[in-house]
Amino acid sequence: MFFSYDSEGDVLEVIFEEDLHNADQMAYELRKGIVLYFTAKEFKLVQLTLVSYRELAQMPVVDFAEWRKLSASAKKRLRPIVTSSPIANFLKLDPKTGAGHIIFPARAEAFSKAA
Repeated sequence: MFFSYDSEGDVLEVIFEEDLHNADQMAYELRKGIVLYFTAKEFKLVQLTLVSYRELAQMPVVDFAEWRKLSASAKKRLRPIVTSSPIANFLKLDPKTGAGHIIFPARAEAFSKAA
C-alpha cells in the first residue's frame, strides 16, 4: 500500500495493490469525490480516491449519497469491503443509512502540513 497526495487539488489516493494499478478497472462512487476502484475481472480492491480530503476529514458526518443510489446487488457486493480493513481504516460507512465519516489517520497529518 502506498499514498499519493496532491496538495494543490487536495486529492488523496491510497493504492492498495500497485501491481494491479494498470489492470482494467471498474469504479464505484460512494459520494462525490470518494471513489473505490477494483479490477474488472477479479474484483480486487486497487485504489481509494478522496477528493477534498482535508475538508472531508474535518466533517463530523459525511453523507455517502452515491452509496444509497447503488443497486442492491452492488451494495451486497461492496458491503463486506467498505466495512472491513483496509477501507475501514480510512472511512466508516453505515451501509443502512449511508452516513459515516472519514478517518484522519495519524500519517495523514503529513499531508495536511505539506499543503
